[in-house]
Amino acid sequence: MLSDPDATVIDQFGIRNQGIHSGIPGGPKVLPIPTTALADEKGIVRWVDQSETYQHRSDPDYVLTAIQEALGS
Repeated sequence: MLSDPDATVIDQFGIRNQGIHSGIPGGPKVLPIPTTALADEKGIVRWVDQSETYQHRSDPDYVLTAIQEALGS
């Protein structure tokens, strides 16, 4: 989890959700595309999962399978 109230990291990674705003009064002005990324010990991204909708996140079992396949755990 990452707190990014100014959307600095969201923009650096290019995951700003262009279609949806939070709509929460006083809340964040932008939402990221829900993204799960796996990186190896060298920082190389080996797997990425992005949701089609801001309401869904990566299923834990799906991520565990990706960890086992991508990182050999």
